Amino acid sequence: MNVITKAGLGAVAALAALAGPALPATAAAHTPVRAASQCAVTAWGHTGYYKCGTDLKAGYVDWNRDGHTDEVFVVAANRTIWHTWKNAGGWKEMPGNGRADDMMGPNGTGDPRRCVIVYVNKGYHYWQNCFYKGTWHTWTTTG
Repeated sequence: MNVITKAGLGAVAALAALAGPALPATAAAHTPVRAASQCAVTAWGHTGYYKCGTDLKAGYVDWNRDGHTDEVFVVAANRTIWHTWKNAGGWKEMPGNGRADDMMGPNGTGDPRRCVIVYVNKGYHYWQNCFYKGTWHTWTTTG
């Protein structure tokens, strides 16, 4: 699990500024529908909306640890989990029908496993989904 320091938060903020804000569109329309509880975010030129008050910084992930954001994850107002990356062509809903209340961030950064962790009900109950062998897998509880 990554430990975020004050300097690390500054770096995350700088990365977020480089990638820009970011967020999910609905799968059917590919155009986000703005609700009162959503805040706009854009990454790699793709704008969408995330659930205001969730930890947006935790969703900016540098998988390669090279100082550049590789992928951005967000929780939408309807609790669905979305992600995008440089060549994604837009926001994609995470597979597996996952739902969350907030982002925790990455785990297993680097090869071969890349995992994203989300909170459900802001407690100690959290879930993760990992990418390896070319695909995302099942959401599993880790707490």
